[in-house]
Amino acid sequence: MKKGKAKLTRQDAERLFEGLRGGNVKKSSRAENPFEMGVFDVVKRVDDEVTLWKDSLITLPTAIELAAGYESASRMREAMTRALRVKWVREGTNEVVAEFPDGWTAVRPESGPIELRDPSGVVRALYGWAKDAELRVLPRYLVESQANSSSGLGSLLVRDRANGQILERSSIWSAQTGTNHPDWRRLAAWLDLRYPQHRDPLRYWADCEGSLQG
Repeated sequence: MKKGKAKLTRQDAERLFEGLRGGNVKKSSRAENPFEMGVFDVVKRVDDEVTLWKDSLITLPTAIELAAGYESASRMREAMTRALRVKWVREGTNEVVAEFPDGWTAVRPESGPIELRDPSGVVRALYGWAKDAELRVLPRYLVESQANSSSGLGSLLVRDRANGQILERSSIWSAQTGTNHPDWRRLAAWLDLRYPQHRDPLRYWADCEGSLQG
């Protein structure tokens, strides 16, 4: 006959843990759950701060395509500081690191130049990635060419780039395009009359005007 294991009574089990009860047992000061949410909240907050810091820094070419009225790249950068609240962080031989307000991004499409977009998604500047690239800051109002793919003819229109609205257009379709179009002078004069500083890419934008007036 096989001998079975001796069964422990409740009293025997309690005696095994004598001395571990009452005041002799110190409760740990650490949280019972080592994965408490507070730890993750701190980590997430740090990650978010790092992400925001990185997103606000954009690398641009040192060279700038000078708009009308600006005699040098340094003068135009000063104007960008006032109008766009840009901070110039570090400058190298061919590149400069700039800190833009929250929401500004640099987007590189599948083809074409890199697009510098404001918080509303409007393209405010273009630049390439070659060593001799230039930053081209874009104006709000522009005379644009419009092509008819079926006829091969072109026309012109004046667009408000802030909202995409067409303010004026030509009714003439011609084989001549751009400044050679028969209606170019008329539309250019129309734009000059209503927005005399339209060639300055740091005027008429809501954020620029707010900064300059403030």
